[in-house]
Amino acid sequence: MKFSERMGFVEVDDTIQLDKMNQKLKNDIFNFWRNELERLYVNRAYQPTTQLELNELLWTNYFHETKPVNFVPTSDITTRYDKMKFYEVYDFLEFLMQTLLDNEADIRSINQILESNHSGYRFVKNQLEPISSDTDITTIKNGLEAQIDNGHLQNALNELGKRADINLNTIMKESIDAVETATHHITTKFFNGQPKDTMGRSIAILKDNGFIENHPAYLAAFSNLYGYSSDGGIRHPKDRDYKVDQAEATFMLEICSAFISMLKFKLAEYQTTNK
Repeated sequence: MKFSERMGFVEVDDTIQLDKMNQKLKNDIFNFWRNELERLYVNRAYQPTTQLELNELLWTNYFHETKPVNFVPTSDITTRYDKMKFYEVYDFLEFLMQTLLDNEADIRSINQILESNHSGYRFVKNQLEPISSDTDITTIKNGLEAQIDNGHLQNALNELGKRADINLNTIMKESIDAVETATHHITTKFFNGQPKDTMGRSIAILKDNGFIENHPAYLAAFSNLYGYSSDGGIRHPKDRDYKVDQAEATFMLEICSAFISMLKFKLAEYQTTNK
């Protein structure tokens, strides 16, 4: 631990950076981009293969600017970068990760930079999300990879990834709808479930058929979450809207992802033993 951390001389903004970005983090992101640009050029890993052409691609495809007569890409882009607000830097970084650097090694590298700088964001695949724990990232990735929720988790993740005009109710709704869809998928395909069953009914069918054997309180908690998300207009419009915050919305996405990941594991186990 550094002396400044032991003695408590660490600024709050440096402890977790969610709606701000200090200069060190901004510099580290810039240096990551410049280093990766060098690698792409040296390894000829991307077409076009010159640094000038790569910079021109960013200038035209990201900034959507006409190229000046005396275009000096490194200088011009650096000047633009220096003036970016924190969310613009993240948008720029996300563009890079989705176009030029779309691979697991680069995602691991940039996540290490974000973590070391106490950023409140991490990449899940190539999408930047306001999640600060590696455990949270793994949980959501496992839920997405289950592919038994008809895309609801991805919809929730897409909404969570917005840095402006985010709809927290959409995240709540899509997350719990993912669990409802996943349980319906299993009960209607393998047991006596009906398409119009409530999520509570579907969970009961899974339990009664020995598909899941979790503690009753754990299973009841998910039925209660369904009711919680339905209350106050989150799933169904009502006159009274319940105001959720980002912590609640993120929690809902994480816990629903974990439940769906568990269902995927149980499904594989069930199919193996019932061939």
